This record gives sequence, structure tokens and C-alpha cells, in this order.
Amino acid sequence: MQRAATIASWFRTKRAMRFSAEQLRQGRARAWTRLQPALARTPALAAYHGRPLTEYPITDPGTVRSDYGAWNSLDMTDDALRTLGDAAENGTARGDLSAGWSTGSSRAVRGLFVANGKERADYIGQSLARLLPARALLKRQRLALHLRASNALYSDVKTGRFTFAHFPLERSAQETVDALAQFDPTIVIAPPHRLIAFAKAGLRLSSLRHLFCGSEPISPAETAFVTDAFGLHPRSIFQATEGFLGAECERGRLHLNEHSIEFELEPVPRTQGFRLIITDLHRVSQPIVRLRADDYVEIDPQPCPCGNAGRVIHPPQGRITDVWRFGDRTVTPVQVVECVEAQLSAPSHWQAVASPSSVTLRTGSLISQTLASRAVDALSDLTGQTVRLAQDLPPWSQPKRRKVVWADG
Repeated sequence: MQRAATIASWFRTKRAMRFSAEQLRQGRARAWTRLQPALARTPALAAYHGRPLTEYPITDPGTVRSDYGAWNSLDMTDDALRTLGDAAENGTARGDLSAGWSTGSSRAVRGLFVANGKERADYIGQSLARLLPARALLKRQRLALHLRASNALYSDVKTGRFTFAHFPLERSAQETVDALAQFDPTIVIAPPHRLIAFAKAGLRLSSLRHLFCGSEPISPAETAFVTDAFGLHPRSIFQATEGFLGAECERGRLHLNEHSIEFELEPVPRTQGFRLIITDLHRVSQPIVRLRADDYVEIDPQPCPCGNAGRVIHPPQGRITDVWRFGDRTVTPVQVVECVEAQLSAPSHWQAVASPSSVTLRTGSLISQTLASRAVDALSDLTGQTVRLAQDLPPWSQPKRRKVVWADG
């Protein structure tokens, strides 16, 4: 049953990837109608059942995280869902329903996601359709997932021709290098900072055919470095607790997943970017309706020759909360990354931290004083602020890197 549902989702997604923008819009409208019974069973949304999407309130992630019991259609309490998520973390979860915790940010804020078997099959079908060519599904594949924790949302893909292995982020880079070499994967999904570490450690995977990165931003300079090391372009997967938000096509463009998600664009003042308002039209167990995402996103207006009508965005480089504001001057994470990495050799270990009264560029000790000073001067020109240099940045210890930080106290 699970395999049949996955295949059906794959075919639906492949078909949708050939739709026009208007056909995608019509499909989302039909999906919104089908979602109504689940919304009627969701305490936080029941009062709006049957209304147009625009009449539902826009919700911040903190509101959902304060009481998951109000944000599910299963009549489950907050405590029960948190217990289910913890059980999935330690491998003791049983039954069709799966829950798990997101990777979280450096602020140690993690979100809980809930999915039944049908929803997981839909997620896997969409992922396979968007990430792999059809011919890859006819071959034996060994999928290595290198994230903080495993979950049935991912490991269900082990059915059929796929062998799945999870490599937890809590292991050291060298431990993971050794384990990956032994597993010899054909597909790897990992955070960019770990792909960089693997490349620097000299990891070579002779069977590797498909390389993906996710859970944190990857810059153009880092993309070029990883591509050179592995001989494969690392394609970005844009996903969060809110859903499977998008994926990079074979032409290297990051498309929003407008087949199954309604995206509204909330302008970020004094920038050319947006904050995404997300409604996942396929999530039934844990409806996601008009939820604000955290990423700062800029639209790429150039059409993509791949044929997917889903809007294209530039790969996100930071969060809304890490947009810098100095009086009338606004600096986005994209600008900070471009500014610093134009001066430092790629890839470099750095973090830029700003507040209303200060800017500090922190680098690893291996970066030369000359290059670091050039980056300081460029960052000063960009921000109009005096920038302090501190070459004291330790290795990343959190599951996610955070290279651009706004610390407003």
C-alpha cells in the first residue's frame, strides 16, 4: 500500500511539473476544497472552516509551537504529540503515525512535524519526482541521509530498490567520512558545512551519482567548491517543518513547490525580498495554514528552461530575524554573504554578527590577516559601520550554521 501511494504521488508530481502557472493555481484551489474537513477538526482553525484562505489568520511559528494540540486534526494533545516526537527520536515509535523534531536553528528552537503513512508516501513521491530522473528509479540506489535525526518521513524511502542509511550529525566529520566510504552511497543528502568538511577530508565516493544539500544556506562559492571536490553540483532542497517548500531543478534553479503549497509573499520593508506565508495543501494530520516562514527570500525573475512553472527563488542565505538595520540603512543576509565571500578564499569559516551599535566579523584562525582585513573593509563599506575583527571563531558545533546574525539584545 505504501509503495503504491508513493508511485501515485510520483506520477501526480511529474504531471504537475509540466503544468502552466494557471493550471497549478487551479490545482491548488481544488486541493484547498479537499482540505476543509481536516481544518474543521483542527481546534486552532475550526472557526474558519469553509472560508476563503485569505480570511484565515496569519500565524507565526511560535504560536504553533506553544500548543501542538491546537494544531492537529487527530484529537491529540500537545503532550501526546511531544511524546510521539521523542519516541521517534529514540527509535521506539510504532504504528502508522509518525512525528519528529526538525533540525532546529542555533537558537535551539525546534519544530514538531506529524505525518501519517499516506502523507509520508506523498512526501517521498514528490521528493523522488523533483530530485531524481526517472531512469534513476530503475536502478539500485543507496541513500545516505546526514541529518541530526532519522525519521520515518525519510526512511520509508528504503522500500523497493532503495537502501537507506542515516548518518547522525552528532558524529564527528571524520567518523562520518569513514562510515560513508564503507556504505558507498549513490545518493547523499547533507548540510553544506558537512559536505565542505567531507571534501576537505578527501572523501571520494566512486558510486555517487546524485548530491543534495539542505537544512542551511549554501553560498555560490561553497557550491563551486563542493562541485569541484565531488564532480557533482550539490542541488538544494528547500524544506522546513512547514513542508517541502522547493527543490533545485537539473538546470540549477530553485523552484517553489507550487504543486502542493500555496505561497503568499510578504514584503520585507526596505529590501527587495519577502517572507513566505505557507499553506501546505497536502498536510492533513497537522494542517499548516498561512504560517510565516523564517527565511529571507528573493524572487529570481528569469524564466527557467526546465519547464517547471513553479516560481524561482534565489537560494536563501539567512533568516528574516538576521536582516541588519542601521537607522535608514538595511543590509540583507544575501548582501553580507556576497560581500564577505568576495574577499575570503572559498570556502572560509566565518560569521558576521551585528547589532544596532556594532558589527563584528569573526573568522577561523586559519584565515590570513590580509584576507580578513579586506573582508572587514568591504563589510564596513557595505554597512557604513566600523567593523571589528575577531579571529576566534570555533568550529561549528550546532546542527545548523548561522553565518549572518543580528543580535539586538
